[in-house]
Amino acid sequence: MYKITISQKGQIVIPLEIRKNYGLKKGDQLAVEDSNGVIILRPLPRHPLLKLRGKYKSSNPADKLTTALIKERTAERSRERR
Repeated sequence: MYKITISQKGQIVIPLEIRKNYGLKKGDQLAVEDSNGVIILRPLPRHPLLKLRGKYKSSNPADKLTTALIKERTAERSRERR
């Protein structure tokens, strides 16, 4: 059992061991339930797309979508002028 204190703003700190056990990270959300005088904190599932964040970053700036679109538009203008 852990003992925690509620701050003046109503905030609590979840002990590190519990955060590690449940894989809780900054930005994760918890459901708070009141059940017969017991406060229950339950982790909410993360959005599946958040797992992909940063996974497909390219180290080559030329591969970025903006650069590709600019090249495509430039080529289109060249073809239209002919």
